[in-house]
Amino acid sequence: MDTAQQVVKASGSRTGVRKVTYSLPARLVSELDRRTAQMAKSKSAVVAEALALYFAGQDRAALAKTYEEAAQDPLFQADNEAVLRDFAALDAEAEQEAP
Repeated sequence: MDTAQQVVKASGSRTGVRKVTYSLPARLVSELDRRTAQMAKSKSAVVAEALALYFAGQDRAALAKTYEEAAQDPLFQADNEAVLRDFAALDAEAEQEAP
């Protein structure tokens, strides 16, 4: 179950749910109205899912940036090279066993 589904499931059970008010551009409200009229999901569930997806995307981008920065770190590079050397024999063995 992905993050968005977890948020929607939690909100559907009414556990930990809070009523809030936010201002949205009129075009987004109209689109939300139009789309939810054709769905079994509530507007709140759609907004919760959209926010969960947005936050998950931000988290993925932050993690990618961290990995990118680590890849440029000489100590991280040296550690990776040591791991590759340490496991070279096992990697070769696994390649030979693969069909």
